[in-house]
Amino acid sequence: MPDAKKELSKVMMSLYLIIALVIVGGVMAVVGITGLDMDNMDYHLGLLIGGIMLAFMSAVFGIPLVWLRNTERRKTLRIAVLALSSERSQISILAGSVGCSDAEAREKVVWALNNGYLPGYVISGDEVLLSKLLDPNFQEHAVECPNCGASFTYVGKIGQCPYCGDYYPPRNKNV
Repeated sequence: MPDAKKELSKVMMSLYLIIALVIVGGVMAVVGITGLDMDNMDYHLGLLIGGIMLAFMSAVFGIPLVWLRNTERRKTLRIAVLALSSERSQISILAGSVGCSDAEAREKVVWALNNGYLPGYVISGDEVLLSKLLDPNFQEHAVECPNCGASFTYVGKIGQCPYCGDYYPPRNKNV
């Protein structure tokens, strides 16, 4: 089963690698330029030219290429990671967090579901939620106690009023 967090880290690592190449090229160029007046001028000139070429090629071609190539995948994985962080997520909130429309976010959630990035999750209306929440044993209910009139919530099939201790739904008194 794929892990959305690990996949997102891999996607971002490719960008970090290109940025590291830009930095290495810059350092090479600085070392080359500082040693031009020394005895081993050919070596330093090679460092200068090589560093400039490495930094330039990485910055001009590498960063945009990696960024554009992984933009949609990065958004999809980011949505999956955000959905995994909660038992229930609104699709509109997921869309807003990555800067896409609700329809695009829904497509990305469906892709993540189909590819195993959201195990145990389902789409229900405009929400992405754990499938166990659809089970009556895990649903939250808001009720008014028939005995004392207090409002309370409970999860599952039977709740107990925190004020008077009566059960909801009311138990059969004959049993």
